[in-house]
Amino acid sequence: MNRSDFRYLPSRPRDIQWGLHVTGAGRAAIPPGGTYPPSGHPELYAFTWQKGRSLPEYQLLYIAAGSGLFESALTGPRPVAAGTAVVLFPGVWHRYRPDKATGWEEYWVGFAGEQMDRLVLNRFFSPEQPLLHTGPAPEIVRLFAGLLDRLREAPSGFPHLIAAMVLEMLAAVLAATVSEPHQLILQGPRDVTALQDRIVAEALRLIWSGSHLQLTVAGLARQLHVTARSLERRFHASLGRTIREEIMRCRLDRVRRLLAETDLSIAEIVAASGFSSPDALSRAVQRAEGTTPLKLRRKFRAARR
Repeated sequence: MNRSDFRYLPSRPRDIQWGLHVTGAGRAAIPPGGTYPPSGHPELYAFTWQKGRSLPEYQLLYIAAGSGLFESALTGPRPVAAGTAVVLFPGVWHRYRPDKATGWEEYWVGFAGEQMDRLVLNRFFSPEQPLLHTGPAPEIVRLFAGLLDRLREAPSGFPHLIAAMVLEMLAAVLAATVSEPHQLILQGPRDVTALQDRIVAEALRLIWSGSHLQLTVAGLARQLHVTARSLERRFHASLGRTIREEIMRCRLDRVRRLLAETDLSIAEIVAASGFSSPDALSRAVQRAEGTTPLKLRRKFRAARR
């Protein structure tokens, strides 16, 4: 019989200002032949193997026992063994499941914030390499168990305390993965889109894994060590559209999902989708959809009834 325990938290403005906030956490023990994923999760987080999902935030998933399969838009299918941490990234489609023969034991935590954004921008974690093999790591399990205990107790100030625990988990994963953590990610970009121009492929990855950031052409060019003019020219030659158009496509995709699948306020969606202000978001939605964000949310919800 499946055993699962989870809790989701509201994203309050003060918690977001802290720089890292936890949106939920849980554990599940899936026996051999058990159904997966467990039921009862909010629609934003629920998924099936057939459809997969994209998240508006990061998640850290740790497989403590058993084995299974993981797949994302950037990796293709990958086997997952016990002692593997899986980092899920905003806006990156993925799916995963335990093997029917073994089942698995999983721990997970969802979170968002500029502290994790900086870790990704500095290449401590990468969507192309979401599977981090730690081997048996009792310390990581202990941290997850402590976080779940703290969620149940919910003491005063606990959102900041569990945010600190998530940072400790991430550090523990990196420490357990390789003896020299800087070797973990810095292995050069993959041509994840099958484009011939690897600079353009990497620009696409940065855009779609950073849709919650206020991206600019100049900022992308600096990260890719090319001039903005060269990047613009190569991007348009490969894809027939500008970088700004691609950033807007990505942001609007995120806005649509957040409007359809969450109760986040417009101000919170602005912070989660990289727009500079509510007015900027509203203008973009009006141009793309011919309506306001709130009317678009009502349209999505009416379609689900």
